[in-house]
Amino acid sequence: MISVEEAQKLILENTKVLESVEVSLIEAERLVLAEDIISPLNLPYFTNSAMDGYAVKSRDTEEANESSPVSLKVIGVIRAGTYPNFAVGDKEAVKIMTGAPLPERADSVVMVEYTEGEGGIVRVKKAVTPSENVRYEGEEIKIGEIALEKGAELNPASIGFIAEFGIKKVRVYRKPRVALVVTGEEVIGLDEELKPGKIRDTNSITLSLVLSQEKVEFLFIGRARDELSDIEEKLKRGLGWCDVLIVTGGVSVGDYDYVKDALENLGVEGIFWRVAQRPGGPMFFGKCVDTLIFGLPGNPASALVCFYEYVRPSLLKMIGRKDVFLVEIEAILLGEIRKKLDGKTHFLRGHLEKRGDSYYVKSSGTQGSHILKSFALSNCLIIAPREVTLLPSGSRVKVYLLPR
Repeated sequence: MISVEEAQKLILENTKVLESVEVSLIEAERLVLAEDIISPLNLPYFTNSAMDGYAVKSRDTEEANESSPVSLKVIGVIRAGTYPNFAVGDKEAVKIMTGAPLPERADSVVMVEYTEGEGGIVRVKKAVTPSENVRYEGEEIKIGEIALEKGAELNPASIGFIAEFGIKKVRVYRKPRVALVVTGEEVIGLDEELKPGKIRDTNSITLSLVLSQEKVEFLFIGRARDELSDIEEKLKRGLGWCDVLIVTGGVSVGDYDYVKDALENLGVEGIFWRVAQRPGGPMFFGKCVDTLIFGLPGNPASALVCFYEYVRPSLLKMIGRKDVFLVEIEAILLGEIRKKLDGKTHFLRGHLEKRGDSYYVKSSGTQGSHILKSFALSNCLIIAPREVTLLPSGSRVKVYLLPR
């Protein structure tokens, strides 16, 4: 068995960033830029008002205060979306709306809250300084500057920023194609009758849902019987389409665990099998040309832990992400946790909450590899290092946050 850290290292060493494609801006959320975005214009595009108020020459307001307002002549109104064809003279003001272009010779805007207007005159009750409440052309970014660098992950704010330039398409690293095969004579679908000896196929549901949280194209190949020919046929279909092939079950040492044999027959190079962890130890990782293959345990809790620790980081690297692992924090443990000195890293399902300035975490229930209830009640994984047998109540432990 290899360590968790070595398994992660081998997976990322064998994971390549995918080629770039051009997509519409609206499809680009959470994808990663494959090239710099260069600003084709100045932002703001023109000098404008940051407030509703009056555009003025600041020197005309120097003596203004609450008890002794300065009176200015109002010569017009500038609404957002219009452009003025006049200039502000001495002792003059222009009523202006937020975002409207600043008229020539005005150098500041008095907020409407500090004015009283009546009969073509505005009384200014607060002095303003030059540039006050003014957004200048190009102060956010100038034409020719880098707006967003290659490698930036696109979120709603960055997509909105790009849209300000009128850019409709961006070049990003493409989404990986992920295929899933579930094995096991005992697993049945939701529409089948549950009989003694059979169990529901939860892996296809949970894995398809966690994959839906990532930027992937997903294909469920189906459930394979515990027969070498059926497993091989379904794996072959997946290998012909995907960048990542996930297969659950059949990777241990049972008499009917045929997955490794099927993968070998299909020319898959095995890189490692078995990781020193609990749950999820009997895990396979290999590759066939540029396709990565993850053989996950059939037990549902094991499959989910292995997905978060190994499959997800690989998928994130494929789309160009740099931060590929689950967010790690430190928390205070509520209730002791004991484990065997088995040389394995334990990933315990836990529930994390914040109290004041500190985080507290506790086990969310029974930790068997077949049990989903404790996963359903968890929002994190508590890490019990391989050399530790006791995590005392009140001790500080490492916690990985699960995506929500």
